[in-house]
Amino acid sequence: MALINKSLISQIKKILLKSDRLASQILAGEYKSAFKGTGLNFDSIREYQYGDEIKNIDWKVTARMQEPFIRTYKEERQITMMLIIDLSASNNFGTAKKSKKELIIELASVLAFLAIKNNDKVGLIIVTNEIEYLVPPKQGKAHIFKLIKDLLTFKPKSKKTNIKKVLQDAIKVIPRNSIVFFISDFIDETPSESEEKNKKTNLSYEQELKILRKTQDLILISIRDKREFKLPNIGFIEIGDPETGEKQLLNLNRSSVRTSFFNSQKSYQQNIKNSLKHLGVDFLEIINGNAYINDLLKLFLRREKRNH
Repeated sequence: MALINKSLISQIKKILLKSDRLASQILAGEYKSAFKGTGLNFDSIREYQYGDEIKNIDWKVTARMQEPFIRTYKEERQITMMLIIDLSASNNFGTAKKSKKELIIELASVLAFLAIKNNDKVGLIIVTNEIEYLVPPKQGKAHIFKLIKDLLTFKPKSKKTNIKKVLQDAIKVIPRNSIVFFISDFIDETPSESEEKNKKTNLSYEQELKILRKTQDLILISIRDKREFKLPNIGFIEIGDPETGEKQLLNLNRSSVRTSFFNSQKSYQQNIKNSLKHLGVDFLEIINGNAYINDLLKLFLRREKRNH
């Protein structure tokens, strides 16, 4: 970890201010409605009223009082949010005002603020091709400051991505009944592997998603850049995979090359969407450079509608 200096503190404060504003003005109420508490706690006993659930009748009190009484419960509102953040090398790419990594950190900060504003705990898992760093869930703005500092200063050991391995390890360390946001570009294959993957219908990590979904409220957020889909018409260019070093020379003057690249990437992304829909896992796609708050709001509203 890097030492905290004035420049870093200034950077953190800018992220904090923006995230706090976005969380307060736009998303706070919807977040609370979109995510249920972890269980029910006993509240009180009162007389039975028409329409009450029979299963809530307290038979001991009923027998003693010679008239029906029921037990009432309150939802345990406090929940734990876990942020799984992919800092592999492919996320350093970006053709907008910020890189995918910078957008991921900003989004993670907004989500963390939403949790803190609702007195929920938030924890952090930084991943590449494995879990590289874990911060246990806690509350408070000081904790958010630490999380943002860690995200800004962390230097990953690996450049690569292995989502299957990350999920296998995450299953072991994430507290049960957490809200889990996994934020990544979900690019964990070389171009040749990706092309082959497009012919298939299953994700290599579907089994891990199924296991994690049984005990957690799982949301995957994909962060991609528009240039990862639409290449410019600028002649010959060498594109490289920052994680594997694999390079490929493309003639972008040929529309067939640009179309083939676009179709390959869209197919890869669509395969993820289709697989997650089949598994019942929430998925949100964000394109770097586009406004993302409305997309996040739509996700919360969709979940709120489903919960009711």
